[in-house]
Amino acid sequence: MRRHAKDGLDGREDIMGVRMKHESGFYVDIATTKNVKQDSLVIRMNVRDFDEAKELLEDHGFKSVIAAPVTDSSSKSISMISPSGFTIALVEHIRK
Repeated sequence: MRRHAKDGLDGREDIMGVRMKHESGFYVDIATTKNVKQDSLVIRMNVRDFDEAKELLEDHGFKSVIAAPVTDSSSKSISMISPSGFTIALVEHIRK
């Protein structure tokens, strides 16, 4: 079941994401872009404390892909690359 889709993720018009929910309750997020190789692995990490999680990753050698987190009305996010080369999309959903 498709839950929702977002165009223009990270403020870029070339990124589109779709969230799907399995009947047992877990989610699968799928994102596509024309500017990244499609065989690249990105792990999405949803957190409750964005700053704490970002600092933890930085302490383990992760580097931000962009200069500052992207914030919109529903989330705060940033992509970070590990020393070995895999990417984590760090996301905190803004609760109202």
